[in-house]
Amino acid sequence: MENFLSSAEIGPIERESIAEKVVDRILNLIQAGNLKPGDKLPSEKELMAVFNVSRPTLREALRALSILGITATRKGGGSYISDLRAKDLLKPLEFFVSIEDKSIPDIFECRRILECEMVAKAAAKVTDDNIEEFERLIAIQKDAVDDPVAFRISDQKFHELLATVAGNAVLSRLADGMYNIAMDARRKATEIDGVLPQSIQDHQAIVDALKLRDADQAAAAMKTHLENIEKSTLLALSQ
Repeated sequence: MENFLSSAEIGPIERESIAEKVVDRILNLIQAGNLKPGDKLPSEKELMAVFNVSRPTLREALRALSILGITATRKGGGSYISDLRAKDLLKPLEFFVSIEDKSIPDIFECRRILECEMVAKAAAKVTDDNIEEFERLIAIQKDAVDDPVAFRISDQKFHELLATVAGNAVLSRLADGMYNIAMDARRKATEIDGVLPQSIQDHQAIVDALKLRDADQAAAAMKTHLENIEKSTLLALSQ
């Protein structure tokens, strides 16, 4: 706590500053490593004194941090820095998607940008053991072709494994967060006839490219896969 309170980022906030300034200060503390996932924030009284702000202003800032997924409340009271998982930090974007169906193409464009690059990186790093695990997941998916719930579980593991093999932690977190956006619509899409067999075929094409260590072919296979998912998602939304 002493390190937190003595940080260079701490100090009175100018009178004209508002809650956003408090949010910025706390975000800077996290980026600098002075606050880490799991750390408990000081009491309201301490924060009010440190930042020289009123209780209403501080509470507005804390609410904003909670909405953004930066902080979380635990049993027993108090605000803690969250695990900072991408899927939590992207909740505001997920809310935007829930009220704006036209954003679905934008979401899948982002996924193509992220995941095509991710699978290309994976092609350069994939091991024989990784290939065996991909094939095992595809076998599970084939067995689950009539069980959308089981399929979705193995599908997420497939995409998580791709992110792990790619070896870029930031890219992995972003891709994981984007994967979970618009999930409700994609759940409906997995109930549509022909969607799961197509996804299995797409996954096999990706793995075949990984076996060849062919980055371009892997990226092209992922692009096709995401285009197919986008089509089925839009179809699910239209029904």
